[in-house]
Amino acid sequence: MSGNYHESKGTWHVAPMSRLEKLETAFKTVAMIVAFVTFAQVFSPGQLETPAGVAGTQSRIIMWLAVALGIAILDRLQQRELFSVAFVVVNDLAHWAMYLSFLSGLSAMASVVAYCALMMAGDIVKIVFFATTGYTVRGAPRPLLLVGVAAFVVAYSVVLVLAL
Repeated sequence: MSGNYHESKGTWHVAPMSRLEKLETAFKTVAMIVAFVTFAQVFSPGQLETPAGVAGTQSRIIMWLAVALGIAILDRLQQRELFSVAFVVVNDLAHWAMYLSFLSGLSAMASVVAYCALMMAGDIVKIVFFATTGYTVRGAPRPLLLVGVAAFVVAYSVVLVLAL
């Protein structure tokens, strides 16, 4: 599949998904489950505190990724593609869940490793998708799309390395 099949002509729709898009979605869905389970296990609203040191750096990176995904929500709303809007909203909530988990004193790094590794895998698949198809986002140059997704991969890599 190529072209702007997620773009609409003004109506809400559900676009077809290629195999690569389905694979990206699968990786990120499992990552989101990890985030929400982690949040459910460690969240303590009365105990929120920005962690120091490595965990503080990790939490801030996750927070900025969540902010960037908030901006992506606006893009998906312009596309008017139902699945993409719902998916990026839940993805953003998963990032905020991980951030709040850090603020609640998350100490077990296994969930952070799993979360970042799965998100990275999904974004690597997205890079392959952008690089091998004719898909664009409202005419944005392909290198811009690749750099944008690569920035997420780098950010997840930093959080992952810091967790090891």
